[in-house]
Amino acid sequence: MSRFGYEIHIKGLVQGVGFRPFVFNIAKELNLKGEVYNDGLGVVIILECDDKKLNSFKEKLLANLPPLARIDDFSFSCKKLQKTYNEFNISTSQDSEKFSPILSDFALCEDCYNEFYDEKNPRFRYPFITCTNCGPRFSIIKKLPYDRANTTMDEFKMCSFCQSEYEDPVNRRFHAQPLSCPKCKITIFLKDKNQNILAKDEKAFILLAKLLEEGKIIAFKGMGGFHLICDSTNENAIKELRKRKNRPKKPFAIMVKDLKMAQELAFINEAETKLLTSNLKPIVILNSKNIHKSLAPDTNKIGIMLAYMGTHLMLFEYFKKPIIATSANLSSQSIIYEETKLLEQLSNVFDFYLDYDRAIHNSSDDSIAQVINEKVMFLRTSRGLNPLYINTADIFNTKENILALGSELKNEFACFFKNQIFISPYIGDMKSLDIQDRFFKILTFFKNSYKVNFDQILSDKHPQFNYVKEFKDYKNFRVQHHYAHLCACLFEYKIYKNDVLAFVFDGTGYGDDGKIWGGEIFRANLKNYDRLNHFKNFKLINADIENIANLALALIFDFNLESEASEFLNKFSQVKLNNLKKIYSQSSLHTSSLGRIIDAFGTIAFDIQKLDYEAQIGLLMEKYYNKNLDYSYKFDIKEKEICFKNAFLQALKDKDKVKISTGLLNAIANLIIEYSKNFTEEVLLCGGVFQNKTLLEILDRRKFSYKTSLQYPCNDSSIALGQLVHYLSLKT
Repeated sequence: MSRFGYEIHIKGLVQGVGFRPFVFNIAKELNLKGEVYNDGLGVVIILECDDKKLNSFKEKLLANLPPLARIDDFSFSCKKLQKTYNEFNISTSQDSEKFSPILSDFALCEDCYNEFYDEKNPRFRYPFITCTNCGPRFSIIKKLPYDRANTTMDEFKMCSFCQSEYEDPVNRRFHAQPLSCPKCKITIFLKDKNQNILAKDEKAFILLAKLLEEGKIIAFKGMGGFHLICDSTNENAIKELRKRKNRPKKPFAIMVKDLKMAQELAFINEAETKLLTSNLKPIVILNSKNIHKSLAPDTNKIGIMLAYMGTHLMLFEYFKKPIIATSANLSSQSIIYEETKLLEQLSNVFDFYLDYDRAIHNSSDDSIAQVINEKVMFLRTSRGLNPLYINTADIFNTKENILALGSELKNEFACFFKNQIFISPYIGDMKSLDIQDRFFKILTFFKNSYKVNFDQILSDKHPQFNYVKEFKDYKNFRVQHHYAHLCACLFEYKIYKNDVLAFVFDGTGYGDDGKIWGGEIFRANLKNYDRLNHFKNFKLINADIENIANLALALIFDFNLESEASEFLNKFSQVKLNNLKKIYSQSSLHTSSLGRIIDAFGTIAFDIQKLDYEAQIGLLMEKYYNKNLDYSYKFDIKEKEICFKNAFLQALKDKDKVKISTGLLNAIANLIIEYSKNFTEEVLLCGGVFQNKTLLEILDRRKFSYKTSLQYPCNDSSIALGQLVHYLSLKT
């Protein structure tokens, strides 16, 4: 007698997240027969049942998914079963057409965290404690499907205890690929720069704590690469790390054991607490409370993350203070994750290093976020967030395989294939050959994993991005930089057709007229845009935007304010001024960038001639903004230009960091509010300027209605996504 049943196909984040045992337990509860297995597209479930039981199964399945699971597509069909089932089984993976998502790495779950501190648990204080609901994925996977043999755990043989848990569908460690315990452990080594092993495992942490107390700098292997760590309360250690890493003022991220330790360093509200303690455990930008000035010299903010691996918890067992935890890399290069490269490139920076014998296959950075009026804004999307997959079957319709190359700075690339958008982890600034190598390594990994070739390339309009030249044999569709910012924001809020009024304020981007844009007002939708207005163009003295004193000089020359700016000009020798004015007169570089304008005001306010890091002026203005001071500069709108001459002249007169910071940020907010009154369209705020929390809080206090990028960073990391969704909208 033929048996009939249902074949269910589920796509989404359903591999490596405990989905099969979850299905198994529901099937057992409902007394169903059949099987569940992974394939290259997701999960397949065979059920020998009727319609009523199928509905009950579906109801229970969708009601309480595993913590890391996400269903994008659920389809089923009634079929004649190919074999007889006596019970419900979890079957081995079947390698068909590859499309299973590769998950990011996650912080320890609450269950593993509690077991780490449970003296009766077999994994008590075991540094690599993990289960299906947490731990590494992207950093250890070598190819699909996500099975142990395809990860860097393939060299570790499980003991009988781990094997029993791994094979038990009822256990939360069922098919947890990174599974190990003290009997089949991953070994930790503390070494000197000559690779001599000084201590192993627990003894390594005891010695490490002693070295930190002595002010030593340690390279510490984390989940996606090495961190440089030192005692965050030791002024001499901090100064030495700054000196060795050539990082004079840029704030350091801090790692703490728990929320209690974090609360000693920063003011933390309920929403920030939730973010800090989530399974992402990102770096969260907080208002600082009690920290050494040298940790974050220019700002009243501090980036804090909670320990997210057992190795971190183990360190805090012996070292009871917060630590600096900054990426182990050379300036502008990618995080180092291999021992040989660490020794080659950074041996003059660290004193000792902590390593372990499980390899990292794919590097990743810590994600960064801040909370603005209870809303989480991500500034960098990597560990815990990316790789990211978005099912767009109901939105876009094309069979092309498309690669969006994104931006030169803060790069992430994005791909489209089989109705899915894939967004890479954070890669970095593509001016560096090291970052370009990282870009192509991750791209090759992606292409090989899914056996995909691209029909179409999307890129920025800038004609000189070197990495784009690697794709000269492909069809290339170019998208304007600031419009790509806007399109990413439109996609985030599912605004697929309607026009919006968009303020796109950031640093630099190649404009349609060959000038450098960055202070733009658009009326636009996903398919096209109209540039309504922009900040008045001014000539740059040169392309080096780090020398922000030159920006102020360019404005002084442009506005003919040399007599009014005499005090500022006296800081330069006459010879230097004459040379710079000559360069200015011959310059062909013009910009409307609000980011550059803010930097020019900043050099007047803070007497800084050269930036130490990108967001330095923005952070200083947030620090010195006074919300109780009723003071604002005024911009004048003349035809299609926003003129700021009077505002800049007033800043020269003020010569006060509080008045300039308050006056400028209030002026930007007032411009947005007043300009928007002439339009009925919804208002979107896009671009890196809107990472400024204070600016958004001004608008919120004024009860101004707007949308800004939160899930996808408002900085250049989302340029590739914007390029992609614009192109897809044209094809749909």
